[in-house]
Order: sequence, then structure tokens, then C-alpha cells
Amino acid sequence: MNILVHSFNKHRRLSILQFSSPAVDTFNYISGPSAIEKNLIEVREISITGSVNNLELVNNSDKYVFFMDGDILVGAKQNRVLNTSVLVAPNTKITLPVSCVEQGRWRSISNKFTSSDFTSPDIIRKEKIRTVSKNLKEGRGHFADQSKVWSDVNNFAMILDAHSDTGDLNDIMKSKKETLESFINEFKPDQNSNGLAIFTDSTPLSIDLFNRKDIYQEYFPKRLRSAAIEVLNLKHKENKITEAEAKYKTLNLFDELEKIECTTHNGVGIGTEKRWDSDKIVAMELSYFEHMIHFALLSLESVKN
Repeated sequence: MNILVHSFNKHRRLSILQFSSPAVDTFNYISGPSAIEKNLIEVREISITGSVNNLELVNNSDKYVFFMDGDILVGAKQNRVLNTSVLVAPNTKITLPVSCVEQGRWRSISNKFTSSDFTSPDIIRKEKIRTVSKNLKEGRGHFADQSKVWSDVNNFAMILDAHSDTGDLNDIMKSKKETLESFINEFKPDQNSNGLAIFTDSTPLSIDLFNRKDIYQEYFPKRLRSAAIEVLNLKHKENKITEAEAKYKTLNLFDELEKIECTTHNGVGIGTEKRWDSDKIVAMELSYFEHMIHFALLSLESVKN
């Protein structure tokens, strides 16, 4: 893939490369978090009794609505994270496949969900994507390993030395928000970009690419918070990565996709998913006809402390 780099910034051990792709702003849709805030959609438990790994989404608007893999939904009986990226058609109702990220609560605190200021950290997200891809290949749908998600959330809390009474990923990350804000102020979203590559030192963490620049602008602070929180516990040392190296490594990750067999699956709402899985990376792309809606690639390379 050809990319045009617009910005490269680093602070301590976190680096962000912002870029644009050749095809951008080709399809009109709005983000799920924005649609929730404007009361255009409702996300709620699938029934009175509820189901841990399924939610109901009702789109009452004439808009196409997008949620990103890793979006965290807060409220109802327990907080959840989306198992995949989703595009919802206007005036439709769908079932959302999700994983619980709040193991210690199963009681209703609201009738419907709101959206978090965070997305799932990559250390949890990459394992979830990998499991969902495996289940899709085996005909089991967009489901993750719920026990593994809970274990990953608990391990993440230990890494951050953070506590939540209900084992809630959102609360764990919110506990570090004050420290995070001064950290992420070092990074600003680029107005011409629709994609970002995130690095710890010279180790790539993830790439997210959106069809629309305005959707990218909305998700940038969420992605940045969730990336920054993963480096808070790392020891201070010199970060030597350059813009040229970051661009090379980003392009190299795209090139790796060409070597991996791709599988194709129906999207949860509308559209089609492509998925890639190797010992180096996991990736997915949601498209609708010829329009790329969202692409995500996560590196399986370990970060050194």
C-alpha cells in the first residue's frame, strides 16, 4: 500500500506515525460513539436476562453507523468490548458480538450503553482478534475466548498496578487518566490523515486505517490513550526510532500481508471482512462494496521493558 506521511511524533517510548491512504472519504458514515451521544442509536442488553457475549443495537437513523473493533461500551449489566468492526445500515437492528471486560458485575446500572473514552489496549485486542479469526475459520462466528479476555484484563491490571472492584477494564484505564492526559498532550491528530501506526521504541504495536478523516479524528484520542497506557510502566530510556524507520516498518507490515493467506467472511452488520493471521501479525479489514471502512493490523512482536 502506498501511504503519504503527514506527521511523526514521539514522547518517551511512544511514537505515532500519521498518514493518509490513496482512497479516503469515499463513503459517508458516522461513528457509533457519536451516534450514541446524539441518540441516533441504542445499544442495550439483548433481553431482560441478558447474554454476556451478545448485545442488541438498534439504528433509528438514516445514517450508516460504524463501530471499531476494540470499542468499549459502558453500562447495562456489565461493560463489554466489541469483537470486531461493524458497519450498521440505516434503520436496522442487529446483534453485536462482544466480550465482557468487567468480570465482577452482572447487575443493571442503566437501560442502555454509552461509549468509553478508551479503546481496548493492543495487548488485549491482538489476542481477541486472533481468537475471533480462528473461530470464524471454524464456523463459530465472531466470538472470542471469554476466559482469556478476563485473564488478559486481570494481567493488564497487574502490569499497571491498578485495581477495580469489579475487574473492569474501563475503570482500570480511567485510574491512570490524570497521568495520561499530560502524556497524550504531546501528540495532536493530523487533519489530513486517516491512519496511524503506533510504536514502542522501534517495535510496532498496531496500525488503524479509517475510510474517513473525520472518523479518524474522533478515534485518534481514544487510540492514543489506550496506546499510551501500555507504555506507562516501561522503564525510561532513549527512543531512537526515526520517521524514516517508522515509515519503512509500517510499509513492511503492509507487505507482510501479501505473504499471508487471507480468509473472507460476512460482516456482523453489512459488508465483508478479510482476515490475516500469522506468527508475526494479525489483521482484519471491513469493507462495503469497493469501500474500505476500517483496517486494523496488530503486531505480535513482544515489547522489551
